[in-house]
Amino acid sequence: MFTLIRPLAALAMAIIGFLAADFYAQLYAEGAQLGRFNLWLAATSAIIGYGFLGARVARGAGWAVFYTLQAVALTALVAAMTFALRMVFVFGYRRIYREPGDAVEGFVDHTLRFLAIGLDRDFLLFLFGASVTAGIGLHLLFRLLERRRLAR
Repeated sequence: MFTLIRPLAALAMAIIGFLAADFYAQLYAEGAQLGRFNLWLAATSAIIGYGFLGARVARGAGWAVFYTLQAVALTALVAAMTFALRMVFVFGYRRIYREPGDAVEGFVDHTLRFLAIGLDRDFLLFLFGASVTAGIGLHLLFRLLERRRLAR
């Protein structure tokens, strides 16, 4: 049954994504123009929070933390692949990639580059702490919402 936990999970993941995007942008070299990266990552995080995380928070506190960690990792992977696909189209438009094989190789290369930048220890600790906090908070919210729903 639909409860309010799905939109709350989407909101929690969007906040994590928005904050992580600002932290991730600091890992780039000076002068890098990322555009609306924080908004795109927040939207991607919200979709994954609603679809993936919101349905799995009910199992227990440990499981909620585990699934929140998975949701953050899934967000990183989907965001890296999305922005790598964007780069492939940009490079194809500029005729840097002339063959389809170059585009496939460039997609994998850009995906791994986006993921490699995020392997900073402080950034990973931030993601871990945010995931644990959000997982426990979402589980507690779910229990409160379920208690209220069942009391009616």
